[in-house]
Amino acid sequence: MPLRGLAWLFAGLLLAVVSLSGQAFAKPVASSIMVDAVTGEVISSSNADVSTYPASLTKMMTLYLLFDALKRGQIKLTDSITFSDHAASQDATNLAVSAGAKIKVETAILAVVVRSANDAATAIGEEIAGSEWAFAKTMTQTARALGMKNTTYRNANGLPNPEQRTTARDQAILGVALLRDFPEYYHYFAAERFSYRGVQYAGHNRVLNKLNGADGIKTGYIRASGFNLVSSAEQNGRRLVGVVLGGSTPYLRDKQMVAMMNKGFKTPAKGNGTMLALSAPNSAGPAKAPAVVVAAAPVSVPAALVAAAMVPDPAEPMVASGEDGEGAAIMPASISSGDPLLPILKPGSGLQLQFANAAAPDSQAIENVWRSGNTGYGVQVGAYAQYAPAQKAAVKATRALPEIFADSRIAIDEQGKLYRARVTGLTKADAEKACAQLKAKRTDCMVFTTDDGLAKAN
Repeated sequence: MPLRGLAWLFAGLLLAVVSLSGQAFAKPVASSIMVDAVTGEVISSSNADVSTYPASLTKMMTLYLLFDALKRGQIKLTDSITFSDHAASQDATNLAVSAGAKIKVETAILAVVVRSANDAATAIGEEIAGSEWAFAKTMTQTARALGMKNTTYRNANGLPNPEQRTTARDQAILGVALLRDFPEYYHYFAAERFSYRGVQYAGHNRVLNKLNGADGIKTGYIRASGFNLVSSAEQNGRRLVGVVLGGSTPYLRDKQMVAMMNKGFKTPAKGNGTMLALSAPNSAGPAKAPAVVVAAAPVSVPAALVAAAMVPDPAEPMVASGEDGEGAAIMPASISSGDPLLPILKPGSGLQLQFANAAAPDSQAIENVWRSGNTGYGVQVGAYAQYAPAQKAAVKATRALPEIFADSRIAIDEQGKLYRARVTGLTKADAEKACAQLKAKRTDCMVFTTDDGLAKAN
């Protein structure tokens, strides 16, 4: 081949590699919208119609369809949901329910809201539609009926799928629809904790405690989407729904939401001239959102309420534990020696990692960055007095070596007054290689060993 032809071929290949690299490591879309839930007026928006990934916001539609089934009498809160092999195999975050085991419908709702449990969301979809694929088709059809014209669903839980797409505007439509259509069930979104088989799970929607009047709705994260959040709040008889997508950290996402909503409540009760194209599920066209009345609910659901709905998994050996302060509680033998406030991890246990209380990443952040074969090692790139610089250092390290860290997991480990910037989910060879290259770039680095439970902690 002539030299000139080789040059053009090389240039073409280089362009293709650059294009693929740019696509693989593209930054998440940053978008937002805030609407008046009663009038449907859009108060503010930014990139509201740019397509992105919903991540665990997908579970809002899963619950919308479950609430619809409850309202129609197809299913009851006290009914049991059986976990198929497919549902039980869903990646973390999950409840680690065994295939063939059952949980009550109300437990599944709390697991989805508080824990963002992927296995529970899939089990709900299979219970309603027979299969997750059939359920995803119903999800998409319902989205269209509600006016969510730019949303497509491919699964019930939000785990990564390149065809599962949405926009900030569509998520606002869904948030308002949940308020409008199911006020009798909306209070579940205010739950901050629940108990399952003797383990108390704490939620990670910190806006509930940072914004006056906030009472839901859902967080979400996969690497391609960034940190997502839909929030609803009521102040002085006025209810707003806000959406923030593509946040770089959960702390900054929450901060943006609180600032946006506070500004919205201080803004006169009028929008920017744009109306949310909100439709009733079976209507022919857009409809103005009717007045929304949400019953007051406690910030957390009492453990006793949840315990009454439990169906034990006979496959898991159980032991007694008195660590809950209420006498003997029954919990899985595999975690009976651990902290009862920590989640059950799948497939490992023995969790030792603790995170900054105020700004830790969402627990569902594991969703698309974990590969089960890459267990055992991680790297630490510094220890800091504050969370933010630790997070920044870990992010900087992963961006410096994108090929090595492509399937790794950032984990900010709080130890005493220090926040250790760590990246987990590596093989020993990759961890050593990463440290060697980072040290060559004059970045402090050390290799540490971990286990599958530790790496999945967040």
